[in-house]
Amino acid sequence: MIKPLLSLALMVMSLYACDKRELDLYDGPGKKPVYLPADQLADIGSEAPQTIVASGTIFLRDTLLFMLEQYKGIHVFSLKDSIQTVNLTFIKIPAITDFTLSDHYIYADSWKDIVVVDISNLFQVHESSRVRNVLSPSLFPPLYDGYFECVDESKGAVIGWEDAELSNAKCVTLN
Repeated sequence: MIKPLLSLALMVMSLYACDKRELDLYDGPGKKPVYLPADQLADIGSEAPQTIVASGTIFLRDTLLFMLEQYKGIHVFSLKDSIQTVNLTFIKIPAITDFTLSDHYIYADSWKDIVVVDISNLFQVHESSRVRNVLSPSLFPPLYDGYFECVDESKGAVIGWEDAELSNAKCVTLN
């Protein structure tokens, strides 16, 4: 009885999943990946405050607010003065899409890796450790229906998608 129910559940779930498949070659408007060379993934450190463009996850620790900047890093703000928020620094973590905090460390994804960043000094952060090739990043544009240039992982980490005129594209997403 359990096996038929499990099979049915898997079949129903597959009906609602995003269908990514390869079709005939396509020419026309679509999306193409934006790459960061793999050797630049280790370029982690503190930088001057940056402009917020594509925010994400936030964490509040004491009087500090940590805010994700998709694919780029983490903004750090001081909330010590409730009237005047101060943009303290930017922690550069290439290809990041999510993070969490514990003690004086940030645990973040960076393309296919999990990286641990020591933030005991916010103005001189550094990579403490890295576990390589443990994640499977999305290889298609999120929340997008249509044709796109297939990801070529030899070009590096995908850090975004941009509109493009495609030639001989063979990947498509259909929801």
